[in-house]
Amino acid sequence: MNNEYAEDLIAELASLNTLAMTALKAIARTQENPAGYLAKVLEDGCRAMEKTNYYSIPEERQGVVVEKAKARFTEAVTSIKL
Repeated sequence: MNNEYAEDLIAELASLNTLAMTALKAIARTQENPAGYLAKVLEDGCRAMEKTNYYSIPEERQGVVVEKAKARFTEAVTSIKL
């Protein structure tokens, strides 16, 4: 992977992350129980990641990828301040 490709990929992921977090915060604010809503999003998201088959990742490494993804997802969702 060359540097420009890595930079483009990181920029794309950063923009998607910001978009998702902004939308999630806005949706949470419309809920009767925003904290409960975010807790449910966190629970459902982690469960979904556990069920996903990451085809481009060797089977023996998928568990590691899932745990990293869940950790980052948890950090992102719990960082939302309402």
